[in-house]
Amino acid sequence: MPSLLLFILTSIGVFFVTDTDDLIVLLFLWLTAETPGQRRSIMVGQYLGILTLMAISWGISWGLVALNITHWTHLLGVIPFTLGTIGLQNWYRTRKHDRTPTALPKLISLPLVWSLTLGNGGDNLSIYIPFFTHLSQGQLGIVLVVFIIMIGLWLLISYRLAKSSWARRLFTRFGAWLSPLLLVIVGIVILIQ
Repeated sequence: MPSLLLFILTSIGVFFVTDTDDLIVLLFLWLTAETPGQRRSIMVGQYLGILTLMAISWGISWGLVALNITHWTHLLGVIPFTLGTIGLQNWYRTRKHDRTPTALPKLISLPLVWSLTLGNGGDNLSIYIPFFTHLSQGQLGIVLVVFIIMIGLWLLISYRLAKSSWARRLFTRFGAWLSPLLLVIVGIVILIQ
């Protein structure tokens, strides 16, 4: 039982690290959504986007196992490390400027949210692939359930944050460097393992 709890906590940690940046995207989408249809598109698009990233990662990790080259998956840690380093450099260069987007998409749709989630998912792939490579089918099922619950939690948190003025200010101030910093840390952990 303790190993199951540890595995669930690890799955939550993987989701948290890879999807912290999605909180910011979701926050801006919620702030822009004007109709119930747009809010529905945010929810469904986020689920479809993350599940698509999971399916792609599972397919690639299955291929790595089939080719017996899983011992190279730790090198994928270079991707989140590099993305995080670039993100921190960009934040450092522009930290004195207002980071809040001036023009948010006015036509929120399912394809838009899905494509934003996929486009924002490079770090997800680089972490999901080595993580999924060593999972049994049962463990992958647990990860799927954990991620589905976490997506719902992320949607709820981001929706609540969009309603809170202090949280908007907090995310505007710290969101630009927190997500890249987490990617650097995860990249280092993957490279070491």
